[in-house]
Amino acid sequence: MLRATIRTLHCTAAVLAFDVASTATASGRVTLAGGKARLFKNGNPLVFGGAVKHVEPKHVEAGAVVDVVDGSDKLVGWGVYNPHSMYRVRLLASDEPALLEHRDLGRLLSHRIAAASMVRTAAGLPSAETTAYRLINGEGDRLSGLMVDIFDGTAVVISSALWLERNRDAISDALLTLPAVSHVEWRRSEARLKKDGWEEEEEAAEDERGEANVAAGEPATEGGDGALRVLENGLQYHVDILGQKSGFYCDQRDNRRHLAELCVGRSVLDLFCYSGGFSLCAGRAGAARCLGVDSSAAAVELASQNAALNGLDGVCEFVRADVMKHLKEDAPAGGYDVVICDPPKLAPTVKDLPRATNRYRKLNGLAMRAVRPGGLLLSCTCSGAMTQSGTFEQTLQDAALAQGRALTLLRRSNAACDHTIHPSYPEGQYLTAVLAVVH
Repeated sequence: MLRATIRTLHCTAAVLAFDVASTATASGRVTLAGGKARLFKNGNPLVFGGAVKHVEPKHVEAGAVVDVVDGSDKLVGWGVYNPHSMYRVRLLASDEPALLEHRDLGRLLSHRIAAASMVRTAAGLPSAETTAYRLINGEGDRLSGLMVDIFDGTAVVISSALWLERNRDAISDALLTLPAVSHVEWRRSEARLKKDGWEEEEEAAEDERGEANVAAGEPATEGGDGALRVLENGLQYHVDILGQKSGFYCDQRDNRRHLAELCVGRSVLDLFCYSGGFSLCAGRAGAARCLGVDSSAAAVELASQNAALNGLDGVCEFVRADVMKHLKEDAPAGGYDVVICDPPKLAPTVKDLPRATNRYRKLNGLAMRAVRPGGLLLSCTCSGAMTQSGTFEQTLQDAALAQGRALTLLRRSNAACDHTIHPSYPEGQYLTAVLAVVH
């Protein structure tokens, strides 16, 4: 009853807010430079500073709604403006007539979040087997900078854009209207926010408003430490929503399931294991033994708890160690039938790519050395710069040659389907997973 009452109040408040704001208008006008309009008419949501000819009025507040027009003063779309960001405008509406009829940010948020929920329903999420999934995937769901993961009723928001911080109450209200959401946790991607003009003074002022702005709705946690329990592919996981990212990596769900089918009776080495997803999937499928390695003590503890939760602690073991050092000193050459190498983001930007490529080459060379001849390597990169470069497979080939090994590629895959991609923004594709036989 309490949950239903809270949700009803939030729905009523959201509707009232939308009615009040129904007369909202744009605060400015951004004219695109010559030859740039076509890209945004086709749906690309990010208007860089170099694509802007001029802004009217001259000083538009960060986070304000602006119209974007071409050189003939024809409307391309509308979005949020930020003079401090390389993304001068994040377009929120450009190809849907109903959304172009108003400049009401509250109505747009409600529409976009409801649409994202419908997309996940079409993809079969949530289900009896999986209660952890991504609800909002930034540009893929036409809400640039916003990521939302759902963990059995709790929506964990990852904010990486200034406009989201300015509208977080409206976002939380819209999320709480969904039947699948009873509680919202708000987390910030600090590095990205600061690049977007978020100031520490502004952050301190917001924090003074209290925790009610960070957490809204009725908590679904098992305790006060951020711990939740969810299902993925029928396996149970403890999720620490105060841990890495949102607390769980939903993007590897399909890759975990696919690889598990190939691990029956085999020995598995799971590098950068975090909460143990690959190991647990392999162990349940019938792997002979699984060893997970991670440098984080908290991750190893979490993975061990997850193994025990599923009755797989006799098959899956987890150790804390530096992965490179473990591969050099403790992993026997040819000692495993299957090796998974899923490191954190090594190339945050394009300028980091040369250094990161060298690290990927060295790391994967050592991982291949641990694979028996004829065994399998699943190598992953979550660096968008590497994926967009199209050179990851060549980097793996270079690593194999340096080790005197050969590769046969079996499968190339990306993130799970709930990590949606805008057709006009393929740059949103960041995860690449390559499955290969190592000879």
